Parts: sequence; C-alpha cells; structure tokens
Amino acid sequence: MASTSKKRSAQSPASQRKSSRPNNVNLHAAHNDEITVVGIGASAGGLRALQAFFEALPSDTELAYVVITHLHPEYESHLPELLQTRTHMPVQQVNGLMTVEKDHVYVIPPNRRLVMEDSKIDTSEFSEPRGQRAPVDFFFRSLAQGHPNSVGIILSGGGTDGAVGVKAIKEEGGLLMVQHPDEAEHDGMPRAAIATGLADVVLPVKELATKLVEYTRHRPRLPLDSDELDEGQMEAIRRILAHVHARTGHDFSQYKRSTLLRRIQRRMQIHGLSTLEAYLEYLRKNSTEASALFNDILIGVTNFFRDRESWQEVASQVIPAIFNGKETADMVRAWTIGCSTGEEAYGLAILLFEYADKLDFRPQLQVFASDLDENSIRYAREAMYPTAIEADVSQERLERFFIREGDHYRVRRELRDAVLFTHHSVLRDAPFSRLDFISCRNLLIYLEREVQDTVFDIFHYALKPGGYLFLGNSESAESAHELFQTVDKMHHIYRTRPWRHEHPHVPSLPLSIGNTTYSELYSQTHAPRPRSTVDISRLSDDHSKALEAYAPPSVLIDEKYAVLHVSETA
Repeated sequence: MASTSKKRSAQSPASQRKSSRPNNVNLHAAHNDEITVVGIGASAGGLRALQAFFEALPSDTELAYVVITHLHPEYESHLPELLQTRTHMPVQQVNGLMTVEKDHVYVIPPNRRLVMEDSKIDTSEFSEPRGQRAPVDFFFRSLAQGHPNSVGIILSGGGTDGAVGVKAIKEEGGLLMVQHPDEAEHDGMPRAAIATGLADVVLPVKELATKLVEYTRHRPRLPLDSDELDEGQMEAIRRILAHVHARTGHDFSQYKRSTLLRRIQRRMQIHGLSTLEAYLEYLRKNSTEASALFNDILIGVTNFFRDRESWQEVASQVIPAIFNGKETADMVRAWTIGCSTGEEAYGLAILLFEYADKLDFRPQLQVFASDLDENSIRYAREAMYPTAIEADVSQERLERFFIREGDHYRVRRELRDAVLFTHHSVLRDAPFSRLDFISCRNLLIYLEREVQDTVFDIFHYALKPGGYLFLGNSESAESAHELFQTVDKMHHIYRTRPWRHEHPHVPSLPLSIGNTTYSELYSQTHAPRPRSTVDISRLSDDHSKALEAYAPPSVLIDEKYAVLHVSETA
C-alpha cells in the first residue's frame, strides 16, 4: 500500500481540481490558530457517501477530517486507500497517537475507537462487546469536549450511532450536518440524528460538502461585550429578540448578552449573513428561523447520568436523606428543570426506584420534569431512546427499566408513570411546591446575575425545609448562602437553610426587569430589583378565608397575573 501521507499523483482525477478558495478569503480570524475538526460518522452504505463527499470537497479548506465507520474487527481496512483516490488531501489510518493537521483526513482502524484530546488523536480499546459499540458517539463526545465549534456529519448507515454524540457537538456551539435520508443507502443513522431536532443542515452528500465550505469560510464577528455594539446593531438585536418573542412567546431579555450574541452569530454563519440587519431581514422572511434561533439559544442537550460521579453522589448522599422518615402514604417529590428530551428526569426516577426497591415500605414517587421546548417535551413523553444509550446506562438498568424495540429502547411504563412532563418556564410560571429535590443543571449559567438571585428565591420557596438543590458543574448557590448551605461543593449539591424571617419571600411571576427596553438591556447594567413589600401574612389570611373547606389546590394572583400566594396543597 502506498504511503497515505503523501499527495496523490497528478494522474488522479481529484488532483486535477484547483483550489476554489479566493485569495482574499481568510478562513479563520487571526487570533484563532486552532484547527476546526470535522467528524464524519458512517456505516452501511457509507463508502459511496464518503467518496462522493471528498470528491466534491476542495483540498485546501484548512479543516481536519476524522472518519468514523463501523469496521469488521478481524479484517484489514482498505478505507484509506479507497478515499485517497477521491481527494488531494493525505488520508491515513490512525494507529497510535498523532497530531491533527489541517487539510488531512484521519480514518478509524479496525477494532479500535478514536478519541480527541486537544490537538491529538489516538486509539483506545472498546469497553463494550461487539454489537453494543458506538464509535461515532464516542468520538463526537471527545471531539466536543476540547473543540468547541467543531462540525459533526452523519452519512449513510444503519442503526442509531451518532444520535447521542451529536448533542455534545451542538452544546459546544458546533454544526450538525446530515445526509438526506432519501439519498442515503441506509437511512437509520441519518434519521436518528434528524430525530434529535438538532440538525442544522440536511442535504444530499455533495451539497453537504459545498455547504461546509461556505460555513467555515464565512465567520461573522460580533462583539460579545454590548458596550462595543454601535447604535444600529443595538436596534437590530432589539428587533431580533422582539421578533423571537412574538413568534415563540418566550422573552430572552433576562439571558446573558454574551450567550445571545454567540447564538445569533452562529445562525448568521449558517445562512452566510454578515450583518445583524441582514439577519433580521432573513428572520422576517423565513417563518421557521425564529424557532431555529429559539432552539439554538436553549440548546436542549442531556444524557442519562451525565456527569456520572455527581449523580453517584446524589444516589449515595441525597436519595437516602429524602426517603428518611417517609411512610407508605407519603410522597417523594422531585423537579428537574430544563429536562430537554427527558434523559435526566428518567435517570433521576431510576435512582428513586432503585432505592425504594430496597425498602420494606415504599412511598409514592413523583418526578416533575419541565422545559420551554414543546418539541423536547413531546420527545420525552415518547420515552424512546437510541441504542447508543448503552454507553450511559448499565445492562442491569436496561433490563430493569427499558424494553428493546428494534434500534431503540423504550422506558417501561412503571417508570414513565412516575414522571410528569410539562411545558413550563421557571422565569414565568408558578413553581411546583413541597419538593424534596430540585435538579436545575446548566440553566443558571445563561441568566443574568440578578435573575439568578431571584431564581434561588423561587427554589427555596419550592423546596421543603431541608430540601436539596443539584446544580450544573459551572454553577453555584454560594451567592445565595442565606438560603442554601453547601452539602458537596465539588458536585454542586446544596440544601435549604431555614428562612430567617417571619414569612418566606415569594417572588412575583413572571419575572421582569421593570420597564427596561431591549435596547437598554444591551447598553446598561440593570439595577437590583427590590424585593416585594407585600405582606405575605395578610395575603395568606385572605387566601384562606376565600377557600372553602375542601377547595382544590389554588393560587392567588393580582390583576397582572403575578403570583401572590400559593395554597399549601398546590
């Protein structure tokens, strides 16, 4: 076999193609020397798709490509040679630790999986038996960890490999491209990726190559500091957010400005737009774009038992504590906020069931799971997940809590019945109450600081005395130390402190920033909003008098629909 590290001979058809890059185009900003890595996953029928993709791709994109396919573990692979005939870039199989270089193609070897770490790529042994391996998911996850803004591409293949890993890429701001299922020889992998709702581009394979070049060569730059925006940009952002609010019903004015600007910039890059004004015009003319920006801002990404060590601490420290003192007639009540497609909610329910199974008596179990995205809620209620969850869920748990249905696992009815999914905004809607446990992971990091403080008030009100709060790896409740004490700092587990005042503070909902306009939001720091001065004790008395002896759970609101008091049974 000829060396794959050398350029192909001049007789090769692919080598006759000249560079399509204009001389005046700079692929990357001068301050960014990091190579963008493109991970490509394929299986059955993938060879033809890969050959067509590289044949349509210029050889000087300044990107690095890593090809992950399902290979027979006992046979030598000829994939590097087969791809080398279709591209001018060097193609080589990864047989050990290598430094990734731009305009190179790296191919998975048989019976090994690939892992990215910084600028290095290496092989490792499979930990799963054959038939349960998901090399595309594994590589995409490792790629996302060290390479934000990477690209994931799913081509022809059977099964669902890649459907979990693409979530990690999207969460880190990457691009997800999928071969159109109607063109793919085997449409299992493309359809599974599309079903996540995260695909940015779905096209025939040759058009994917063209779109990839357009995407990577057009990188609009917006300042992440609102002070650097000019008056015209400020007005455009105000109108963009107002349009999204009108279309989706959700107000993103309380989200961090840097997050919003990054998400808008990403949508501009996908559509090849250079200015905020051009994107606003595109938004107005394309009815689906508001939802696309909405989904990009939310980035609903989760896995079963994500951050495994933290969940192990929840299982060992928190779960036994919240069951302590419960009788058969009692109920364990938990709430997962920003539940996305349901993996975290079902994972929490699994931990509750496993502990309850050890007890002589069993209290009732109820997990509330909420999210802003109605599509994610519908997906969660279906309770169907790709077989790639085998990487996150043990065989014992798969047998106990799931039923295998083709290329998917369905959550068993016993577990489904314990989880209630609902469309809900923690910033707008009344919270669930009398809770033993709240999991709110990776939401607070997107909110302005003053809004975070008010959300902590809501959590403290919703939890029972001594209830537990579980946050994401980049979040902390230490700023609300009067409300929460730290149980485990490393794993971000907190517990409510007793309220020091006569009556608890109940924030008015929906949360607002007074009369601040969108333009003002992006040009000034908000002054802290004063706490409500409403006399809770008087409202409680009025509320009680208004209830009949056996009235249903209820909420007292004012003329603006702000929550003033919640009954004890609500």
